[in-house]
Amino acid sequence: MQIIHTEVEHATASTGEAVLRVFFRGEGGDCVTVDMAQSDPGNDEAALERARAILVQTARFDLAANDYDTQSNGNFDEVAVAAASNENGEIYIFEYRDGESSRQVPPSSMPSFEAAREEAVRCAIDLLADLQPGTDDLSGWLVRVHSMNGDLLCSIDVQEAEAARQATE
Repeated sequence: MQIIHTEVEHATASTGEAVLRVFFRGEGGDCVTVDMAQSDPGNDEAALERARAILVQTARFDLAANDYDTQSNGNFDEVAVAAASNENGEIYIFEYRDGESSRQVPPSSMPSFEAAREEAVRCAIDLLADLQPGTDDLSGWLVRVHSMNGDLLCSIDVQEAEAARQATE
């Protein structure tokens, strides 16, 4: 979805709790909404960044595996940030280029390095759609994958993402 407009509003969730609601509006009337607990009211830019990070994390579509997870707070028993691995695989940190800066999202558990690299390639392909020739730098890295101790494990650049995109068409 090509996002053409974003909005941040204060709202009330169905549970009665105050939330920040971020709307990502796309071409053709598509809309994705992210509701978040209000941790920093009044800072729309921080809310947008947090909502983007949530969308990236949920792109993996982690679903509840059992009744306990269904009734939990949504963390699906993920390991703490201090962990390096669990029975489901390794913990990886994804870093995304955002114009002249970059941002890291919370650590993700992936079954293997190969799975983490495939996810990085998929994300890099998605980022290609947002790059504007003549405006954005069409070279360099788009997505980096780090280990929990900060070591750079792989970097997906524009050329690799474009080659992967063409291979899937």
